Amino acid sequence: MKIVLEPQNHTFSDGYSVRKCKIKRINSNKVVDEKEIWFQIEKSVPLPLEDDCDAYLLAVLMDAMRENRRIEVLGSVSKYLLSNLVEFQAAWAKWRPTVYSCVDIFATMERHDHVKKNGAICAFSGGVDATFSVWRHFHSKYSHRSQTLNACSIVHGFDIPLSHIDAFESAKKRAQDTLGDIGLNLTPTKTNFREISKAHWEDACSLALVAALNNFKNIAGTCIIGSSEPYDSLVIPWGSSPITDHLLSSGDFSVIHDGASHNRTEKVREISEWHVGANNLRVCWQGDLKDRNCGSCEKCVRTKLNFLAIGSPIPDCFPSSNILDDIKNVELKSNLVRSEWQQIYDYALNRKTKEAWPDEVKKQIDKTSGPAANVQVTKKGLLSKFAKSIRKRVRKK
Repeated sequence: MKIVLEPQNHTFSDGYSVRKCKIKRINSNKVVDEKEIWFQIEKSVPLPLEDDCDAYLLAVLMDAMRENRRIEVLGSVSKYLLSNLVEFQAAWAKWRPTVYSCVDIFATMERHDHVKKNGAICAFSGGVDATFSVWRHFHSKYSHRSQTLNACSIVHGFDIPLSHIDAFESAKKRAQDTLGDIGLNLTPTKTNFREISKAHWEDACSLALVAALNNFKNIAGTCIIGSSEPYDSLVIPWGSSPITDHLLSSGDFSVIHDGASHNRTEKVREISEWHVGANNLRVCWQGDLKDRNCGSCEKCVRTKLNFLAIGSPIPDCFPSSNILDDIKNVELKSNLVRSEWQQIYDYALNRKTKEAWPDEVKKQIDKTSGPAANVQVTKKGLLSKFAKSIRKRVRKK
């Protein structure tokens, strides 16, 4: 069984360029499924060559690993990327051995890329992680690792479905207002990745993001991905981490996992200096309106608590509400979320906050805590296996 990637000619219309590739699933020399993945970019962006298949390979990799299909690429792939993806696959096959297999990848041509463009592109949807990354790189707050930002891009088709056109335009405007405050432009990207991929989004999110931004390699040779968790509270496996994100680099497009030096509250402390950035945050993905914060979902409440923990007022991007009621009405459903809330509580405790909300946060953590809730480095796969082995022993007794 295999997946064959056939790059197609670029198309142009209405100020946009479209890169696309046929994805054929073949069993016993018979095509059993055929789809097309595409990326739409503003026409002003100089595109990679038509046979450059780095983006397409990244986009299909997790599906191939789930289905245990080798990949044949009828085009060129960076030799450096092919090497990195061997190790990337090894990590995921170790983390989720019942879900992912290591697959062989063959390309018609392996490119020896030695030169990449100066400057970086940052994925920017207006969330805490991306806002923090843009703020610290723009002001060169990351010492020798600071990057010059050539571009930022928001992707339509990820957290906002392709059918929600008005919501995306509204979210894009808010993000552009943020970047415009420091003289940066936002370039939108559109893709049907989530409509054709069967991969778990929480596993494939970085692959999809780098695939989309790889199309900008002719204007920026480095891709910045805002981190999810800090180094001292990593959640493994997870689609974006400092362990695997850099393994999505090709010879002409490096990937930086950025921000794991800070937890979410520490990031909020930094971006609270940027009033436009703080007041334009968009963190919500559960609300009915995809272009704004509902104010009541777990992530919205958690972000409001991040601001309170640093002694800052809740920004205007959240509807006004009673924070104590907000806390009581959310449920902490995972170790990842409980870890985030524990970090907020610890931060408030260290600041000796005398408000009432930290006590309510602690009650929520205690109410939903399981045996592994206080584990800083949460390995879901290992914990799951451990729980199963305990249940088996109990049954035997």
